[in-house]
Amino acid sequence: MSRAFRRITARRRSRGTGGAAAVALALAALPMGAQAEDSALESGATRLVNFETANMLPAGTWSLQVGSHQTNFDVGGGTGSQLYYTAIDWAATDNLLIGFSTQVQDDALVEPILGMTPPTRFLSVGFSAKYRFYDSDTVDVAAQASVEALSFRTALFGTDVTGATNVVGSLHLPVTWQAGPALQLHFTPGVSFLPDDLNGIPYYGTVATVGAGATWQASERMQVFAALNMPVSGGNTIDTARNITDELVYTAGARYAFTPKVALEGYVTNALGISPATGIVTYYPDGDEMLYGIKLHYTPNARYDSTYRRQPLNPASARDLQLQNDGFILSSAGVVEPGAGRAAFSGGDQDHWSGALAFSPDRDFQLDAIAEDYSIDGSVPAALVPTPGKARWMLGGRIRVLDQSNGDPVSFSLRVLGGRDFEDQDVGALYVAAPITWEASDRLALTVQPAGGAFGNTEVIGLGLGANYEVSDGLQLIGEVTPVSDANGTVWAAGARYTAPSGMFSVDLSATNAIGRNGYGTLIAQDDTRYSLGVSLTTDIFKR
Repeated sequence: MSRAFRRITARRRSRGTGGAAAVALALAALPMGAQAEDSALESGATRLVNFETANMLPAGTWSLQVGSHQTNFDVGGGTGSQLYYTAIDWAATDNLLIGFSTQVQDDALVEPILGMTPPTRFLSVGFSAKYRFYDSDTVDVAAQASVEALSFRTALFGTDVTGATNVVGSLHLPVTWQAGPALQLHFTPGVSFLPDDLNGIPYYGTVATVGAGATWQASERMQVFAALNMPVSGGNTIDTARNITDELVYTAGARYAFTPKVALEGYVTNALGISPATGIVTYYPDGDEMLYGIKLHYTPNARYDSTYRRQPLNPASARDLQLQNDGFILSSAGVVEPGAGRAAFSGGDQDHWSGALAFSPDRDFQLDAIAEDYSIDGSVPAALVPTPGKARWMLGGRIRVLDQSNGDPVSFSLRVLGGRDFEDQDVGALYVAAPITWEASDRLALTVQPAGGAFGNTEVIGLGLGANYEVSDGLQLIGEVTPVSDANGTVWAAGARYTAPSGMFSVDLSATNAIGRNGYGTLIAQDDTRYSLGVSLTTDIFKR
């Protein structure tokens, strides 16, 4: 089915002729730097968050997905209630897709059921297989089956004591029709086999469903989608009286490929689950709460190009390698080189320390893992500070959208970090940033960074401004300031950094009034100045 979504018509025709001349004409039509084969992210999606389609992946393709959706920040405590999930799909053949998924939601209810808002854990792990048994230029038909372990642990059903885990499953028969060059329509009947009861209390049971959806290829790199899924037997919603009722499930969103291998998807839905068996289950109670989600797609396939930019790309200069390091309170608009990783550590007075690992599996794409203990001088209001004296973890990543070293007017990245205390997992913190860096000269780089953070019932927005000036080879003076929306003051940092000519090693000294060096902590100011020493080591892990 993805043939109709491919972006070079001449190339599609050449497959039918098989002639060398047709192939040559198709390749001649490609712009410089275009990949020789369309990536999976440029074809119809195999799944619309929680709604199955008959689309498949090309044989041998891996698809890795990581995502989360959640309630509004102002619903419930903390930063709302989140479901986190991962999924891995592998195309054994053009017509057989093997999948694995896991998901977890572990928060107190945001609205009462039976007058209670107890902690509730919704966790599943499972496998699926989808086989396409009919494939034409206009219609594809597939069959999917899943087997999953579902654990629903809550005092509402007594499953905090016993009976939390059950084996569940599903069957789906998706049909996808290519209604136009850029439009697909989907029709998917299915059934989810969920427990009839938990400890004698009625649960969802066997839920037969009928759903319809559409995918519009708005451009080579963007898809817009929507789907509706209706239970026709059983129930998919727990109401405020703990009754099992029916609710229409809706999902709508868009996916944009920043590179042929990396895409971000944003969506809204009222469904809690994302696995084949639980995708019909709504968020409780009543199923009328809109959830907001984001999902990262990564297809690590060597036959796809790693960039949409014109090639050959310029090699990273010594200055480029310097600017791939984060500042003291601002993020870098760059990412480490493909296949490279960085380990960084900083520590100083007020019992502050920070450790960070970064890895770039592909161009313009970096994964981050951070552990940090914020400095606390007692001046910051308790509502703004994640649990004092307890170290926190953060996971996330960044995608580079623009690269000044390769022809763009500036460098620009999108970054997301989320995490919790190591000891107290109840309340999380979220951080998003969009650093923009302009290299005004060989020596001077200026950064503007809109950023926002959320912790508990507090939301903070800031606009960071920074300058990095290389006074001599490798030696940089760095100054950064972030006015923030909260009344606790402006955050600032200043210091010096030396980076070795190879870019592999750096050391820095800094002073700041921020409680942290990464994520949410860079938006919170304290009265006292904190002094830190930082070191980092960058090395090729998987040479590209």
